[in-house]
Amino acid sequence: MSKLSDYSKFDHLDISDDETDEASAAAASTAVPIAATSSSSTPTPSSTRGTTKKHPTEPNRYIFEFSGQKVYEWEQSLEEVTIYIDAPPNLPKNNAADCIDVNILSNRLQVGLRGFDRHFIDERTFDKVKVKESSWYLDEGVITIVLAKCFRGQTWEGVLCGHYDAAVQQNGKNVGKSDASSGVVNESIDPLTKQEMQRTMMLERFQEENPGFDFRDATFNGDVPDPRTFMGGVGYNH
Repeated sequence: MSKLSDYSKFDHLDISDDETDEASAAAASTAVPIAATSSSSTPTPSSTRGTTKKHPTEPNRYIFEFSGQKVYEWEQSLEEVTIYIDAPPNLPKNNAADCIDVNILSNRLQVGLRGFDRHFIDERTFDKVKVKESSWYLDEGVITIVLAKCFRGQTWEGVLCGHYDAAVQQNGKNVGKSDASSGVVNESIDPLTKQEMQRTMMLERFQEENPGFDFRDATFNGDVPDPRTFMGGVGYNH
């Protein structure tokens, strides 16, 4: 598992093919220290905890940071989760997307550079995705990945499930949606952030089910209901 630590894989795209081996060695030497951490050791929260925070200018978009470094931005709707990853600055002008390697699997996402031995991101997704309805593209220096949710209306509390939590390991417990045997948990979001995500999708659902009304400024009294299960569940015929 990459632990989202090998950021330097994206630092050497402007090199020639002859320099690939040298760049790979440099990437390994400059990776975040936890990349060399043994799987049997318990990482410290300060070096391994990921945080999700609201984007300062883009509504309904969030930023995931790992060890203080932005990994990607993301947002979600009833149908999809969209991820935005900054591409390397020195991509070739022609066929730049050919340098990027993105694999969308039913429960895993892999993002990296062609010609390198490991992916920048290689983690389980929060839940299952519809591979045939998912896609990605490169535009204006941003890799945009659209994951089609398998369960419409589900609130994704993060995109990936590859972040170790020392407290969870010490207590022998898993928090959030994670594989019981994996020892990993999702991106950590606070209850208020989850409520805001659910509010956005509930308003989307209300607008979809009642097209003649405007719900943009609607508010909820108390906790926001689950957009997937509220009032008999979200429809699949839209």
